[in-house]
Amino acid sequence: MVKYIYKEFKSVLNKLKFPDSWFWSRYTLNTYSGCAHACIYCDARSERYYIENFENEVIIKTDFDKKLDQRLKRARSLLPDVIAPGGVNDAYQPIEKKIEHTRKVFQIIAKHKYPINIATKSKLVTRDLDILKKIANDTWCTVGFSISTINEELAKFLEPYSSTPTERLEALKTIKREGSEIQVGTYFIPIIPFLADDDENLENVFKQSKDAGADFVLFSPGLTMRDSQAVYFVKKLKQSKYNHVVKPLLELYKGQMHPPSQYVRKLHLKLLKLSEKYKLSVRVKRWIPSDYRKWNYKISELLLNKEYIDSLKTGKSNKTLMWAGLNLNNLEESILDVYKRDELHTLPNFNTKIIEIVEPILKKSKDLKQKTGLEKFL
Repeated sequence: MVKYIYKEFKSVLNKLKFPDSWFWSRYTLNTYSGCAHACIYCDARSERYYIENFENEVIIKTDFDKKLDQRLKRARSLLPDVIAPGGVNDAYQPIEKKIEHTRKVFQIIAKHKYPINIATKSKLVTRDLDILKKIANDTWCTVGFSISTINEELAKFLEPYSSTPTERLEALKTIKREGSEIQVGTYFIPIIPFLADDDENLENVFKQSKDAGADFVLFSPGLTMRDSQAVYFVKKLKQSKYNHVVKPLLELYKGQMHPPSQYVRKLHLKLLKLSEKYKLSVRVKRWIPSDYRKWNYKISELLLNKEYIDSLKTGKSNKTLMWAGLNLNNLEESILDVYKRDELHTLPNFNTKIIEIVEPILKKSKDLKQKTGLEKFL
């Protein structure tokens, strides 16, 4: 039985050094600590998160909505940007149905007009469609349903107290039908070797996501095998009908935290073909602010998407391209102003090849003749 503990925390919002290039989040928050969904593979079980009794003790962070309200109200150094709740737990875990803790927090986010990207395994998210639609209309809202397998029996073993895959897909369909302004899709993460990486499951996830109305499927082959998290996962496998995968799994990882690049590369190519077959994006469309960051974020999205798609096709990452895209998020003036001064080459990692990609787009910008600097935002 889960023990719920009410506890006060000083910090409510974490600002990332760079926005996450998958979910486009600049800020993260966790309304709970620990998660009663009890997914046996969850990386939050690892020692880096310092969470004891992961699913048996769930901490409810008291007055979270009030503290977030004050944090956003008094913030002088914060600009509105994407908030991602539930990085190490599910914001819609079972207790949420009773206490509406996350709902209150989302009301604050809506009040201050911050965009939001939610990852969940719960159908309960549809309860808050009224708030999510408001956020989507005011700024931007994305909901991604985390799905590892379509197989209900396997899902029950891996994610014992989450909504079933069928329920998640039905919730996705509901959001698509009733909240068309909300970007919605599937986070096919993680794809567990020897349990969920067969061709049938890969295709089913894409097909059923498409049938439900998904805008995207983000995927990540393999899962982390990190210290206490790996120990717990292997222990659970050994005690189950799936114990036959333990040996090949350990042989695949060879004591490393991630699967070998050859394995990932092979799956990436399969998944890319499926995305093309079902006409599903492998990236979330980014929120774009209206202030001086507008073109910085547009160009950053372009560069980061190009680097990601190229890496899927070739198996090689272009670090210069990646860092050019990431660093652009932190530029304190508009890239249009930099372009007007003919100083694109002064931006971090902007070499000749990257400038050749970016310059024609900036040249065609309708905003080029307008005020684009920080003074416009102020």
